[in-house]
Amino acid sequence: MTSVAARVTIRDVASAAGVSVATVSRVLNGHPGVGPGLAKRVQKAAQSLGYVPDPAGRALRRQVADMWNVIVPDFHAFFTAVIDTVEGVAMEQGIAVLVSNTRASLEYERRYIAAASAHRAAGAIVAVVSEHESDVSPLLEGGAPVVLLDRRVDSFKGDTVLLDNHLAGRLVAEHLLGQGFRNMACITGPAAVSATEERLQGFADALATAGRPLDPAHIVHADLEPAAGRQAMRSLLAGPNPPEAVYADAVSLTLGSFQALAERPVGSPPVALAGQDDDLWTELVRPAVTVVRQPVADLGKVAASQLLARMAGDDAPASLKVLPPELVVRESSLRV
Repeated sequence: MTSVAARVTIRDVASAAGVSVATVSRVLNGHPGVGPGLAKRVQKAAQSLGYVPDPAGRALRRQVADMWNVIVPDFHAFFTAVIDTVEGVAMEQGIAVLVSNTRASLEYERRYIAAASAHRAAGAIVAVVSEHESDVSPLLEGGAPVVLLDRRVDSFKGDTVLLDNHLAGRLVAEHLLGQGFRNMACITGPAAVSATEERLQGFADALATAGRPLDPAHIVHADLEPAAGRQAMRSLLAGPNPPEAVYADAVSLTLGSFQALAERPVGSPPVALAGQDDDLWTELVRPAVTVVRQPVADLGKVAASQLLARMAGDDAPASLKVLPPELVVRESSLRV
């Protein structure tokens, strides 16, 4: 049987030239923004490997849209604010933005990523559903630069922009300890979501350092929906050892937790609440809610700027940018 040599791929050329797949794609398809020295290196690697573009694929690559895909797991306040910032940066560069809401579904996420790849998106910013199961490789294989936002993915080695989530949890724990609370709990998201898991870890680490380890029975994992947060708070309050202070480490869980506390009968024992992400309602309700505020505009600008740099041929090593949170103290977490 005659063996057939494997076709040289764009990834092979990128590896030989020591650049990203996106840069090879831009050079081979005549896009501007790649320096002449770098372009020559890519062309030499392609020639030495005998790279032959796939005709159908090349036809598609010539139709790269001046559009970014932004893929997020929900449209809660945090992500809508980030999207607004990203759109502002993109529009200044003449780039349109297509937003997709995966509704925290891996199946929806796969469909949206496949669609973005098929439509030759110029780049993508993705907040994934799962740290372990999400896969952005179809975008990378199509030559589009990708920036992950808010959450990590185990298999992804590219640019990522995050909040310092461990610090967020630690700030809440230290504040509650300073108020004299000792019996505390945390309502957190699914274990697959790196952001909430890191906040839980920061919260637990700070309590352990203070000699007040977090009771495993006081850790409740919930879907990132207000109804789930509400039920989680109800279950904690109905347990044999109700907490006197609770950290709800996602914005949807904060809302649900506040609702559960508000529905209790008059005269119920007070329970302090600290949440995640500032929103209009957190300041307007009574008691106003203590929250960890994220630098939303900075997160969006950093992600968008990194995407622009990659589109222009920046081949610096993959970056991990971690931004600091701010604790905003209000009445909900103060000892009565």
